[in-house]
Amino acid sequence: MIENRTESSRESRVENRVKVQIFGNSYTIQGEADADYILHLSGYVNEKMDEVCRNLSTSNQLQVAILAALNIADEYFQMKEMKVHLTADLERKATALITMLDEGLIGDIYSRADL
Repeated sequence: MIENRTESSRESRVENRVKVQIFGNSYTIQGEADADYILHLSGYVNEKMDEVCRNLSTSNQLQVAILAALNIADEYFQMKEMKVHLTADLERKATALITMLDEGLIGDIYSRADL
């Protein structure tokens, strides 16, 4: 039986409204994410803004917000790049292991260990 996924997904979607504090301002965030997750994200953004503010001579909220956003974007892109390198490394190692299995090298190593 084929069901209308759009209709079903609308029915299962639960909107959360979470009140958060970021850089001394109160915001109500509405979304499908879990309330604890939204609080965790807002806490992280607040920490980043506080960190930027400690290193600036001005406390202009817009400037602090932009610099915090740039810092978060930098972290994101560094992690994304790290993921690319780790994925490539894992693929290379998996290919090497498959090659060793195909050539019977790994089986020989285990059979010698049993002796």
